[in-house]
Amino acid sequence: MISKMELSDSLNFAGRIFWKGKLQGKDVVVVESGVGMTNAAMTTQLLIDKYSPEKIIFTGICGAIDSANHIGDVVIPQKWVTHDYGIYNKDGFSPESLVVVFSGESKPKYAMFFSVDKNLLKIAEASAERVRDKFKSIGERIPQVRIGGIGASGNSFIDQKEKRGWLQEKFNAQIVDMESAGVVQVANINGVPILVIRSCSDLAGGSGSSTAQEELTQFFKVAADNSATFVLQFLSSMN
Repeated sequence: MISKMELSDSLNFAGRIFWKGKLQGKDVVVVESGVGMTNAAMTTQLLIDKYSPEKIIFTGICGAIDSANHIGDVVIPQKWVTHDYGIYNKDGFSPESLVVVFSGESKPKYAMFFSVDKNLLKIAEASAERVRDKFKSIGERIPQVRIGGIGASGNSFIDQKEKRGWLQEKFNAQIVDMESAGVVQVANINGVPILVIRSCSDLAGGSGSSTAQEELTQFFKVAADNSATFVLQFLSSMN
């Protein structure tokens, strides 16, 4: 993504390099979040504090939960949940809501799901019609775009079929990653519109004889490229 920008400046805050410039004719700041919920939340708050963005587009790769999502597909959930926040007791693990204070409010609320911006979702829907022939294929299959549903995030890489089944049963999750729920939560609390664009690099728990880790190693680049391709089309579709 940086290679396609017209760069004007770069600054280092707390070990993160923030690249400022133009991308697809739009004024942007690009920064790598880092792996994990804490890194991603910290970077998002830094971005908001230093640059006051009008909107945030968060992108990267993910593991598929719903098997209808194939490697290379771009998935854009409507809302996100932190799957590993909760209570362990004698009956096992129970997910819990977080206590947060949303932008413009003064009283804490319990929230389990955090939503992306509806207007940005509409732009994503329009972009999906224009981008399919630009994706890198997986074998003979051309990757698809899936918009809506739930994404799940937590501080673990999921390479276990039982955990994949649990995520689908508990949350009806489409995909899983290690950052997005934290980023969407921070954006919601700060009142900044956000959209998350992810491309599947693996099926959580693996498929056939391959583990998710093996699939990630093999398909990381094509998934990342497809995610970036969608972001570029998305930016072109914005007014």
